[in-house]
Amino acid sequence: MSVPVVLRVCGQATLAAIALALVSGCSGDGAPPAVDPSLIQSNAPGTNPERPTFFVQWRAGGLPGLTQRPSLDRSSRLPAYPNMSVRNREEGTTTLDACVTAEGKLVDVKVAKSSGYPNLDSATVEWAKTARYKPAMFNDEAFAVCGYRLDWVWQFEEPKG
Repeated sequence: MSVPVVLRVCGQATLAAIALALVSGCSGDGAPPAVDPSLIQSNAPGTNPERPTFFVQWRAGGLPGLTQRPSLDRSSRLPAYPNMSVRNREEGTTTLDACVTAEGKLVDVKVAKSSGYPNLDSATVEWAKTARYKPAMFNDEAFAVCGYRLDWVWQFEEPKG
């Protein structure tokens, strides 16, 4: 016998509980959860509107259930070397800290480690916000991850010959 259940949504905590129930395999189909519920974090209201509502904090050492790391989609255009940086022969690596959404967008992008050249860092951030990514997959389901690090190396290639 089924019993009707009335659920009153009273705020973010209730929404978090619903989301945890859904990703925890409580959908009624008996399937295992896509993401270990203990890994899921929520973006507190009013803190950062760019962050996904629910996400997994990235750990370089691996995450349980991770079947695909986030990566740059091969269809994305690569960034253009800034003209001023070409004239000044600036080279370096810019490290970004960001969230990769389940839809494959980079959001909440920050420079974690500078290349030493503001032009290169700015070009990296602006490009990263427009590029497409393959999202993290947990048991073959896309899920947002935050704290993901992306290194972009700016360097000149000397002609061979």
